[in-house]
Amino acid sequence: ERILKEVFPVLIGFKPAVDAYRVAKGEKQIKVRNVIIKGIEMFAEAIPGVIIQLMAIARSGDDIAAWISVVISALTTGYGGATISYDYDTDPDKREQTPDFYGYVPSNPRQRSLVFTTLVFFGAGMLMIRSMTIVMLGMIGMEWALVYIG
Repeated sequence: ERILKEVFPVLIGFKPAVDAYRVAKGEKQIKVRNVIIKGIEMFAEAIPGVIIQLMAIARSGDDIAAWISVVISALTTGYGGATISYDYDTDPDKREQTPDFYGYVPSNPRQRSLVFTTLVFFGAGMLMIRSMTIVMLGMIGMEWALVYIG
């Protein structure tokens, strides 16, 4: 029941409002819950949204507004993934427990910003590449896209 309460706002596109309400109320944020919800949001909403936008662009031709929209969607998804990675890596408890695994984000603030920005653009770029591959394979034949997805 609790999971349904968390997933439902994501499915109807109301998650940002729920998050804002919780922050305004001063609710303590639970990292694990936030990571799970961000993951569900990315895989159930953001990634399919980018694929659908790219399919529309591929079928209708060049429209600069559509390309701007898909790039913003990809960057937003890249930001979500980067936030998850960054939060996990900079968690002092995780760095203390497993120093060989956590710690790729440096302590220097300028270098931290560079790593975070790189994570955002890398995630967005990979999403665009993979989504475009799915779209192109889907245009050849849906079975090719399904084989690629797995």
